[in-house]
Amino acid sequence: MSLNPEKVTPENVATETTNGMEHFHRKAHFWGRLTLFTLILMCFVPPLYMSFILDTHPGWGPIFTGLVGYAGFIGIMWVLEPITYYPTLGIAGTYLAFLTGNIANMCLPCSVSAQKAIGAESGSRKAEIAGVFGIAIASLVNIIVIVLIILGGTYILSIIPPAVESSFGFVLPAIFGAVLGQFAYKKPTYGIIAVVVGMAVLFSPIFGLIKIALCVALTISIILFMEKQKDKKANAN
Repeated sequence: MSLNPEKVTPENVATETTNGMEHFHRKAHFWGRLTLFTLILMCFVPPLYMSFILDTHPGWGPIFTGLVGYAGFIGIMWVLEPITYYPTLGIAGTYLAFLTGNIANMCLPCSVSAQKAIGAESGSRKAEIAGVFGIAIASLVNIIVIVLIILGGTYILSIIPPAVESSFGFVLPAIFGAVLGQFAYKKPTYGIIAVVVGMAVLFSPIFGLIKIALCVALTISIILFMEKQKDKKANAN
């Protein structure tokens, strides 16, 4: 792909650049699809091992209930996030960011920072390449930190006082509360509705396996009804 110095003109420079980006995008599609598909398959290994090798399968009921609850809560983001992030991350950056994860808190800010550092215009080829380097560096740092914590995690747990260790039972509710707060601050009314519906379902005499799915379905139904009522009032005015 190197240019012949004796025949360099603006036209063949543009052609070489376009061909280079097309080659880069073809490679990005190939390796991006291959690595993401491999990662998806690898995600099934731990639950399959625990279920059928260690004989700790929880039953299909809890698995299906958890899937429905999780998909109802966050499923729409599976479609919206790639569309939303693509204009900033580009082709290669999108594959890399979804492979690494933590896009909003790590990959996207690092990509934007790398683009700003070299003065690249958003959406340009220069910005796409800079964004990929930003995400790659952030991912490597993230992996190094995670590996260090994994290796030293057992020692850290061994020196934690029992009083602190007993508080770990609140970690999962705290995570769900933080996720609720992350989305609810944009629409406080809907956040309050979700909490009220969740508490009503939690303390009602309903079969436990359907509580999460029922909570999600009721919350979505109520909010959709409110949105439709708003549209009707707006159209009437």
